[in-house]
Amino acid sequence: MNNLKVIVFSLLGDNPYTDFFVKHLTDRNVQVAVEEKNLNFIFLSKVIEKGKPDILHLHTIHYFFLGRNPIHRWIKFLIFIGQICILKSIGVKVVWTVHEWTDRFSAGKHNIHLIWAIILGRLFHAIITHCETTKTQIIKALRLENKNKVFSVYHGNYIGAYKNEISQGKARQTLGITPGHLVFLLFGNIHRSKGFLPAISTFKSLQENQVSLLIAGFPAEPMIEEEIREIIQGCDNIFFFPKRVPDDEIQFYMHACDCVIFPYKTFTTSGATILAMSFGKACIAPNVGFFGDVLDNAGAFLYDLTNKDGLRQAMQQAINKKDNISDKGKHNLQLAEQWNWDYVAEETIKIYHSCLDLN
Repeated sequence: MNNLKVIVFSLLGDNPYTDFFVKHLTDRNVQVAVEEKNLNFIFLSKVIEKGKPDILHLHTIHYFFLGRNPIHRWIKFLIFIGQICILKSIGVKVVWTVHEWTDRFSAGKHNIHLIWAIILGRLFHAIITHCETTKTQIIKALRLENKNKVFSVYHGNYIGAYKNEISQGKARQTLGITPGHLVFLLFGNIHRSKGFLPAISTFKSLQENQVSLLIAGFPAEPMIEEEIREIIQGCDNIFFFPKRVPDDEIQFYMHACDCVIFPYKTFTTSGATILAMSFGKACIAPNVGFFGDVLDNAGAFLYDLTNKDGLRQAMQQAINKKDNISDKGKHNLQLAEQWNWDYVAEETIKIYHSCLDLN
């Protein structure tokens, strides 16, 4: 079947992931319809109105189970699986790409129950993860006997997605950062689960000269901006930009820094890591899960998440090896170049066909 018909459900916001994904599928004669802004937990009629697709590709599932209380969540879950069962009964294949598994923004309140996970694992025809470790974790979490329905396709890169034309000197001048310093960056929406607050305190403990910390992102939790301002009070080498960073300004923060820090405690996938790699930046991250799969010692300072001093040691290592840090960034860019959207589209279409071959 050359002319596949696919409906994509996605809630990735302003992230260009969905646009790249759809464009490269369309370039390969796949008919793609996307539901994003008007996505509703009751979606069956909308799918059928568009004409029965070959594939329903979900890039979110947690959204469908959000509720005021546990009973409300159960009701929404039953409505969700009811719709999926009806679509399956008329020949629609259902694929899920795992962007998030653990609820890292609501202290686990919206985690998927074990019984739900088991049911979902048997309902979906294929499951796509963005690294091998997550693939293994999902097989275990969903208690899957058929491990062949889970595939690993690396997260597509962001090379060319944003302006990338400014020099480091100009970027630092624009942001008011001291020239000549080694600059660390914490970037993206600010949640406690991302570990930004302890990372800032860790940076302060370094007591190094000619080192700065840049923090840029939207404070996405109550009082977190005030907490950060209190921590950084009196620190003239910490620069804080609490805002949604416009696309055209991303290059300022990426080029102003030497190394991007990902001190996450809970995570499944990190598009921000792929973004940093796409800008040719060295990274600091825990040597576990997604980070351990997409990063290596040639491009990152990886640390043991169980070591309470691991992050500080990684930062210190970056400072000690600052003369070679640009080489790490170049290595990361070369890795990111492999994960282009042609690769993503081709691998995804193979998975679609594997689902259709189940008939």
